[in-house]
Amino acid sequence: MKDLQTNRHCLANEVLGYLVRHPEAQDTADGIAEWWLLEQRIMEVVSNLEVVLEELVKKQFLLVAAGNDGRFYYRLNRNMEREIRSHLRSSATPMEERAK
Repeated sequence: MKDLQTNRHCLANEVLGYLVRHPEAQDTADGIAEWWLLEQRIMEVVSNLEVVLEELVKKQFLLVAAGNDGRFYYRLNRNMEREIRSHLRSSATPMEERAK
């Protein structure tokens, strides 16, 4: 029950956060789920992803190269594939294990 309350609290804060940034916004429940919350989640993912990519490069799991457009491009370090597979096996959640 506490998880449900926590999830609802987080959801409420996502809706309010969107409205603070876009005070004129209005939409249906479907529209809020599809557009507002998606935007929130993308912002969170992008913020966390930069840190995660940096960590994966430090572990040499990923290789990074600067493109001509100034952006960074990430790819698998094939020389570390065995270590990556081992890492994935050791860090899989129970739900991920069941999905295999």
